[in-house]
Amino acid sequence: MNDVAHEPRDGDSQTGRRLLLVLGGIVVLLAGVVGFFVGSNSAESSPTFEVFSTLVLPTTPVSVALYGMLLAGVVMGGFFVAVEFASRYDDA
Repeated sequence: MNDVAHEPRDGDSQTGRRLLLVLGGIVVLLAGVVGFFVGSNSAESSPTFEVFSTLVLPTTPVSVALYGMLLAGVVMGGFFVAVEFASRYDDA
């Protein structure tokens, strides 16, 4: 067995960061597409929706898609910050 610890190179960390950003972007785009379909199909049954009981928005394809994209972006950004924070303190 090789006892030499693997030292990450700058290219490795940049590739991982780029991969996370691409996956996050894909998730945000998928949230927008799903939100568009949800907004298209639910506008008749529910003309408005509440965001955390503070903001009332109309149930249109664009508003639901933007809300989904914003929410997915915030969640994915939170995960990205958590990974960055954890990678700074990784001893392995």
